[in-house]
Amino acid sequence: MIQTIHYLKTLILYLLFFFFSPLLLTQGIWLKKKVLRLHPPIDHPEGVFNGKNQELKILGLGESTMAGVGISKHTETLTGLTASRMSQLMNRTLHWKILAESGIKIDEMNELIKRQSFLEADVILIAIGGNDIFKLTPSWKWELSIKHCVSLIQEKSQHPLIIFSTVPPVGHFPAIPHPLKLVYGLWANLLQDSMNRILNSDLEAYLLIEDFPKSRAFFLEDGVHPSPLAYRLWAEALARQSIKLLQTENVSSA
Repeated sequence: MIQTIHYLKTLILYLLFFFFSPLLLTQGIWLKKKVLRLHPPIDHPEGVFNGKNQELKILGLGESTMAGVGISKHTETLTGLTASRMSQLMNRTLHWKILAESGIKIDEMNELIKRQSFLEADVILIAIGGNDIFKLTPSWKWELSIKHCVSLIQEKSQHPLIIFSTVPPVGHFPAIPHPLKLVYGLWANLLQDSMNRILNSDLEAYLLIEDFPKSRAFFLEDGVHPSPLAYRLWAEALARQSIKLLQTENVSSA
């Protein structure tokens, strides 16, 4: 019943998009021309934070938010900041690496995973969904892609802790005008509902539970990507949830 309602919502949104398509497509073209083009850091996307206790390896997977578009150094991106904070809190040596590309959807991220011979990580952090919202990925395809992503990771690793962040709050992006912002916001809610349902099932992955502020200070000058302040808050939440889940899994396996 819940799934039927979910698919009906998808159909209604497609009809809404079709009805307003001339205006929405015009706004979309305008948005592509208007938004400031930012770039990811040019330094090496991996590193280590030293600690006294056992080593831990973290891998960041995803789209532009994980690649660190608009940020100057990889140590200040989501993965770098999360690894740094976990190293501080646990006094452990943290090896971190980023595998991300700007502009990719989840199925393209899965192809990126497929091309890796092995994912050497104890914790894998995933930030994806913005481009799936922009390109209106159907919720049923989104769900299958999330399941496929987890399956691919398990095939190419030794069952790491997997944590998905929520989809980006596209409905709050300052750069996007109405009514396009409304449509994208509704689509973001649709994909997030799917993610909530899947990751609360038997899938061996977790969802970051955190509601971040969405004021202008939490976005870069392009009005799309997170600001350094937003990344710090996001990394703090990821670090604390990762540590909590690692401790829980260690207790369960003991």
